[in-house]
Amino acid sequence: MRLISFLFLLSVLSSNIFAFHDNDSLLLIENNYYQKKDSLLNIKLAIYNLDDRIEISGKDFHYKIQPNFTLKTKFYFSYRFLSIAFAFAPGFLPWNGDNELKGKTKSFSLNMNIISKHWVQDIQYNYLRGYYLANTSDYAPPEWEEGTDPYIQFPDMREHAFRGATSYKFNSNFSLKAIRTHTEVQTKSEGSFMPSIIYSYYRSNNESNEESQRSSQKTDNFEIFAALWYMHTFVINKKLYFSVGAAPALGYGVTKLNTRIESDHTINYYHQGVIRINEQIGLGYNTARFFTGMVIIASQATENQGENPIVQNNILTTFQIFVGYRFDAPKFIKKAFNKIGNNLPVKK
Repeated sequence: MRLISFLFLLSVLSSNIFAFHDNDSLLLIENNYYQKKDSLLNIKLAIYNLDDRIEISGKDFHYKIQPNFTLKTKFYFSYRFLSIAFAFAPGFLPWNGDNELKGKTKSFSLNMNIISKHWVQDIQYNYLRGYYLANTSDYAPPEWEEGTDPYIQFPDMREHAFRGATSYKFNSNFSLKAIRTHTEVQTKSEGSFMPSIIYSYYRSNNESNEESQRSSQKTDNFEIFAALWYMHTFVINKKLYFSVGAAPALGYGVTKLNTRIESDHTINYYHQGVIRINEQIGLGYNTARFFTGMVIIASQATENQGENPIVQNNILTTFQIFVGYRFDAPKFIKKAFNKIGNNLPVKK
């Protein structure tokens, strides 16, 4: 709550400080439904919590494995049709400690998306190293005390993930940039269906250099989904909006599992159907230059590994607060994007 109060105060102060920039001449009207601001360089800072965990269940076990961080910081740079963002989990943020109890987690992510009038392309890379067993109490001795004794830790467990999505937005009057990159502002309430193909490859590996480790596992995973988003932005007044979206998704995944015991390797392949539900809600405030808001994103995926009785649930919940400002773009950026835009269909 202290962090939320601080960011809210920052938002109010920033809004007043930059109020003199709130000039309608900065709003280039594209049509009656949204206003373009993509001639300005958009910089956004977001702080968000991340509940990213894996739950694996079988006949006689149930594991809850997750990284040790609560808050992440993300920086966005958006101009014209392109947006780039990178995120990490700094240790100085509140609630990102407890390394002695839960181990240390290293995290980094890089995102890029390209948004045109109808087509949307997203690309993402994530790296995580260091996990712990959140339900250690189910497997620890009776004398184990939560908050006092260390959790079971997997310091060398790591994941590299590459994800992408290609989407098509049917309604050109609905501005996806208004809620993602904030390079546009929705001026009339609109919504749109947006079918998407989502694809990902990720590798998990818990191999360690510790001499005591006799066995380890590495998995290579490929998944592909078909999702149907519906998103809608409700314009409350000239500066305030509320957005909501949801998407069911059906997919198929292939997993290559390499189990290593001493010098022996056993390789198995699993094929599984995947069901995923995605939800998103947001609230935002705009002036001509300054903007702020919040967004909640949730995703739940269930995987059944064919005839294998093991069920894996991947659960992701994010609550994000952001503040941003639109600057005049430097001339070299304008020239570079003009050259690119003149040769690409995304220039609109």
